[in-house]
Amino acid sequence: MNLLFGFLVSLLGLVFLLCNTFLFITNSTIRKKVYKIFLAYLIALSIIEITCHIIGFLYPNLNLFISHFYFVFQFAFLSGLFYKLFTKKRMKQLIVLVFGIQICILASMYYSDPQLFWRFNVYEIVSTSLILVAYALFFIVKNLEVQHHYFNFSIGLILYLCCSITIFLFGNLDLVLYENPYIDIWIFNSLFYIIFQTMILREYLFLKKTISWQLKKSY
Repeated sequence: MNLLFGFLVSLLGLVFLLCNTFLFITNSTIRKKVYKIFLAYLIALSIIEITCHIIGFLYPNLNLFISHFYFVFQFAFLSGLFYKLFTKKRMKQLIVLVFGIQICILASMYYSDPQLFWRFNVYEIVSTSLILVAYALFFIVKNLEVQHHYFNFSIGLILYLCCSITIFLFGNLDLVLYENPYIDIWIFNSLFYIIFQTMILREYLFLKKTISWQLKKSY
């Protein structure tokens, strides 16, 4: 029953993600306002999450390998997004350098230990998440005095990734599940994911409102 509840909460996050992806893709005006890499990020995550939930439902605990695609794809797409958002050449160069080093480290880890592919890679999760949190924090600080696109998204990303980092630093599956009393800490990750999707929805509504205001102003 508890596992079913956790799965349903996670499923709610997936539904929220699919709704957000649908909104951004189907609204042609907003689609032109956001970077294509952001849309690619939403689409890729939707595909990965759908696959993860199907495998998790049919074969419980056999979908852990999906996490590698999730975190690596997230790291790749969002590194590209922040590369576009930052205007300073030095920051862009730093993002490219960090991305290259991180991918090389991860590739060497899986090459030296192929079995790691079938387990959670705590280094992969924590390191990629911390890097993205750092980018998002820097982006927010640099744009505190201006109303900027991707502001809501960045706040949601920070909250969600900080929650994920905290959970995985507990030490993997065995240490995030308590039986007496029963506390499934993974539910917190799913709840923060829903908060993240809520902030993405706020980003969509902010863009919609901004576009509407600009159209009225032009008249």
